[in-house]
Amino acid sequence: MYFWNISKLKLDLVANKLTTLCDLKYLIATLALLSLSVTYSENSNLFDYLSTLVDICVLTFGTWFCYRVNGGKTSKDFLRRYLSIGWVVGIRFIVFSMPVVFATYFLFDFAGFEVLGDATLLDVGVTLFFSSFFYWRVFVHMKQVQLTDEKQAEFNK
Repeated sequence: MYFWNISKLKLDLVANKLTTLCDLKYLIATLALLSLSVTYSENSNLFDYLSTLVDICVLTFGTWFCYRVNGGKTSKDFLRRYLSIGWVVGIRFIVFSMPVVFATYFLFDFAGFEVLGDATLLDVGVTLFFSSFFYWRVFVHMKQVQLTDEKQAEFNK
């Protein structure tokens, strides 16, 4: 994985030396940096940082499992499948999860828990649950595509 030497990276790209495992490393690094880009303020607390850490762990393992189910080192079109399936699942996820999140926070607020303001363990739990659910759905769809791809390859023999 290159961090600075763009000339060497370009040479390796032209020579087709990068593997799908390299793609995976770049993808996870990019996603982790995006997760770290959350702006913290002087009001941030331990739960804000814990939520970010949970999110990075889930995205790393979720992406890794998707890579594995897609065939690992011998995977076919991993990034294309991962990004396109992730996009559609993400849009659907936003539409269907927002009412659940709002209802959850409303119920906790109604029950007398402080849910607005500083981050709490509830926020960490919500992050863990929804991030895990998102990656589970991407995994399921990628597995279906991979199984269909394998069946077609077997049929074409």
